[in-house]
Amino acid sequence: MHQQDVSSEPTRVHISAAGCTDKGCVREQNEDTIGLFEPPDQFQVSQLGSLYLLADGAGGHAAGEIASQIAVETIADVYYHPTPSTGEIRQTQEILTHLDGPLPGLDLAVSQIQRAFLAAHARILDLAFLTPEYSGMVTTCLVAVVKDTQILIAHIGDSRAYLIHPSSELFPSLTQLTSDHSMAAAMVQAGILSIQQAQRSPTRHIVLRALGNGGQTYVGPDITTCKAHIGDSLLLCCDGLWSMLSDELIVSVVARNTPQAACNELIRLANGAGGEDNISAVVLSFTEDTRKLKRRRGH
Repeated sequence: MHQQDVSSEPTRVHISAAGCTDKGCVREQNEDTIGLFEPPDQFQVSQLGSLYLLADGAGGHAAGEIASQIAVETIADVYYHPTPSTGEIRQTQEILTHLDGPLPGLDLAVSQIQRAFLAAHARILDLAFLTPEYSGMVTTCLVAVVKDTQILIAHIGDSRAYLIHPSSELFPSLTQLTSDHSMAAAMVQAGILSIQQAQRSPTRHIVLRALGNGGQTYVGPDITTCKAHIGDSLLLCCDGLWSMLSDELIVSVVARNTPQAACNELIRLANGAGGEDNISAVVLSFTEDTRKLKRRRGH
């Protein structure tokens, strides 16, 4: 369980973040890993923002747990330690989407997150090659970079990011910021399955893109950028959560609770619905920074 608070002076936004992970009711071990990182170096914060990660590993002999840990630790390390560029990372099939237009404050973050994902992929492959019991281990990975009110989402796999906006007190809206890299999602896109059929199809568990997948050419993360507003919340979650709960229930829980309470309640509800997989959630809330306003009024 993790919790942290981050304040942003220019935009008077207070960001509160929390995360929680649970093995669920069926699996013997938890192969998910989450990470919440705010570097102590204020220059790094101003340039690269804070980093929130969720990885969902797979593989026998606890290899999934190892893969997800490597992904979280490597991405955080490489992201915050820029190295001299030897050339731009070649774009393959990954998608770069700007929901609110290009955000120039995230240019460095985009290049760094691409390098970080590639480094994590290489380290997972190296360890799998050197350690036979880890052969075949892979992990999905979902990352949120938050810099003031700017958000960058990078992901490989089928974990999801949702932006929740209080469009009204009774009916907050939800925007899914990621597209699943799964067989079911590909079949929906091809018109073979409806969205309703995909929700019940066994192909929803077949992931088409993962870190450490040595049988395919590496494809980097899809990246989406957007802006948050006062009152918004951001949810990162694995398939063990979103596949067990309706969008309406997820929105209700996140919109009406603090980040830590929301994480706890989402995991409780997912376990109550069967807890068929490991369950992980990271929640961020964007609120007005009243502490700074009070100090200004006192001057």
